[in-house]
Amino acid sequence: MPSDNSDYTYAEDEELVGQFLTWTGDAVAELRTIADSLEDNQPSNSEAADRIYDLSHNIKGMGSSFNFDLMTSVGTSLCRYIKHGGATISPKVIDAHVRIFEVVLANRIMGDGGEKGQALQTRLSEIIASES
Repeated sequence: MPSDNSDYTYAEDEELVGQFLTWTGDAVAELRTIADSLEDNQPSNSEAADRIYDLSHNIKGMGSSFNFDLMTSVGTSLCRYIKHGGATISPKVIDAHVRIFEVVLANRIMGDGGEKGQALQTRLSEIIASES
């Protein structure tokens, strides 16, 4: 029986959700490796920054299709930070984004995460502001 919520057509297909979570887990693992290797004053036009952008752009693009709106919001924030945050990227800011991706995946947080999701996004905004 079709759902009344047509916005999340893929979220109802457990096999597709599983594939999304596997792919996203691999992408987040790669983001973690890159984040852990970042140096202070990493140029925002570096190869590492470009790869972070590409991975987070894909995560944000697919997140909402599977009812992982918090992933989309965090991915949007990370893409915006890479492209418009300045000449360098902060390892602390990148790490904060990756940690939220990890938490969402580990806890399979769907939707916007409610109050906890909002608290994570607020804290993320504070970290970005402190590093700017």
